Amino acid sequence: MKTLVVLLTAVLMVGLLAGPVLAATHKMTGDVRAVNADAKTFTLEQHTMLRGNKEHTFNVSDRTMLSSLRPGERVTVAYEKQGQQLIAREVHPAVEK
Repeated sequence: MKTLVVLLTAVLMVGLLAGPVLAATHKMTGDVRAVNADAKTFTLEQHTMLRGNKEHTFNVSDRTMLSSLRPGERVTVAYEKQGQQLIAREVHPAVEK
């Protein structure tokens, strides 16, 4: 019985510790409006029919992600939210339907 309790406690602790690491990844498609390599950010304009256009600024950890971005280019961004910041994990050219 003690072994079972220890095992269940260990499994629970691993789950609690891994939770924040497995942050939810979101996706957004829009047009690049600005790229700022010095600040390691880029701005994306998202087009929505009901709410109009909205701009979002994404931070990147690696400046090389910004090297291929050009204003006007349509891209899809995979990102995570950390507080009020949007952290881009991947940026790819958008696939046209």
